[in-house]
Amino acid sequence: MSADFINDLLEATQRVFSSDSADLKEVLIISGVPDNTQNVRYLSYNRQVYQEGGTRKAFSAVALINNRRAGQWLLQGYFKKISQLIFSPRWTRNELDLFINALRCSPDVITLIASSEASYSLLGIVEIEDHKDTGIFKRWSRRIRPALIIPGIKKTDLKKIIEFELANEIRKSKK
Repeated sequence: MSADFINDLLEATQRVFSSDSADLKEVLIISGVPDNTQNVRYLSYNRQVYQEGGTRKAFSAVALINNRRAGQWLLQGYFKKISQLIFSPRWTRNELDLFINALRCSPDVITLIASSEASYSLLGIVEIEDHKDTGIFKRWSRRIRPALIIPGIKKTDLKKIIEFELANEIRKSKK
């Protein structure tokens, strides 16, 4: 894994989360890149958290995607239907499974990944928790969304990625 590739990924991550570059760089180096025949390499556990007022943000880098094999990773036809049934939010409680399945079932996003000049993209999970006091009630909300980091992506394509991230956001709230 070249240092330039890592630095490009770290720089692109700043769009989603101002992360501690040294920790994330170490995770990327230790985990390595997917082999030529692998679609994805899961990264070791990492989590970066910071507090801003009543908002807590956390970022976890979870997988490194091989952009050159992204086209082969796309689910279509019956495989897509079965996958969407199995990895439905009704049955699956693991956000990573939901996000990877949503990614694999999205031809527009897979096409963007496959057309990227970068060899690898990063999939992360962003959690945002808000705590608000409104009188005697405390309101708590939690948003969990995927973060797809593709180095060197064009601004027009970045809009599609952001739409994908927001469309797959999981919202939870309590009073």
